[in-house]
Amino acid sequence: MRKRSCMAVVTAAVVAFSVAGCGGGSSAPATEAPKATEAATEAAGATEAAKEEADEAAAPTGEAKYVLRFGHTLTEQDLAHIYMQKWADSVREKTNGEVEIEIYANAQLGTEEDVIEQIRQGANVGWQTDFARLGSYVNDLSVCNAAYFIDNQEEAFALRDSQTIIDLNKKLADEYNICNFSWDWDQGPRHLFTNKAAYKPDDLKGLMIRTAPAPIWVESVNSLGCTAAALSLGEVYTGIQTKVVDGCELPYNNALNLKIHEVCDYVIETGHFFAINTMIVSQEWMDSLPEEYQKIFVDECNKFGEEETIALAEQTAGSKQAMIDAGITVIEPDEIDMEAFKANSQKAYDALNLSAVREAVYKDIGKQ
Repeated sequence: MRKRSCMAVVTAAVVAFSVAGCGGGSSAPATEAPKATEAATEAAGATEAAKEEADEAAAPTGEAKYVLRFGHTLTEQDLAHIYMQKWADSVREKTNGEVEIEIYANAQLGTEEDVIEQIRQGANVGWQTDFARLGSYVNDLSVCNAAYFIDNQEEAFALRDSQTIIDLNKKLADEYNICNFSWDWDQGPRHLFTNKAAYKPDDLKGLMIRTAPAPIWVESVNSLGCTAAALSLGEVYTGIQTKVVDGCELPYNNALNLKIHEVCDYVIETGHFFAINTMIVSQEWMDSLPEEYQKIFVDECNKFGEEETIALAEQTAGSKQAMIDAGITVIEPDEIDMEAFKANSQKAYDALNLSAVREAVYKDIGKQ
């Protein structure tokens, strides 16, 4: 029988991974890049090497029977895009060309809201999103993108085994036709980029900080002491440059790619989010694949998500140093009243009624 539930596929992939062990926006306006530094060169070299590997994938010999257009908001230079292409190439090879995944960067498929609506209608499109967006459908899922929910990569990877998260994803598939089939594409910690030094929540009062337009992102950024402002990723650079907003919150790698160091003087290492991205298609499209192909589709996505997460973590130090060399000032965690920021973050959990599900997930993954 061909039809197989999304969570059955994901659960099988989780079990397989557990046995095997760990495997692993749009561009800023065209402005002159800062002088190349050794750190920037190393980071770019890692990205180029990964891209060359992806380009060497074997060509398929079969004809595509199942085509998926898969999009995201990042640039073609981001490691996420490069590793998605590796995923697509591997799936094509392992299915003898019968499953074709076309990867589209820079939101070429449309706005996130429009693409997710197409997914709900059963279209052959997919999208890299996050638990914050999915929380618009199943509120409790948004806890995974709440401020200070998890602290590190190990805890992020542990979420794949959380029965609470698995059950919530099943509800998402059953009620909204959204199959969240992989949540291993992590971006690591996000920090505040501003033109004002800040060391505690009160220092951020009155600052408009760009974040993604989802309730948990907005509530979490507000809880830091500033005021959240929703802008598309492609508007961040000009938004800061023209003072529509006072700053943004991003991981180092994304901030470097968007040249945020050209429009911000400080990075405040709050690490308020450990960004977890997810991969979604319609449950209807997933069910259209033969069971064997569903497993390949999910397993390969998890594999390259793991590899991309590890590669991003390794690239972060180089991205940070490149921004320092370009003139940005870093305010380190030991200079910040981190306890005050963490205490304030409870406001976000209260606003969206997420305290109970947080405790349930913590119990699943053994977090105190």
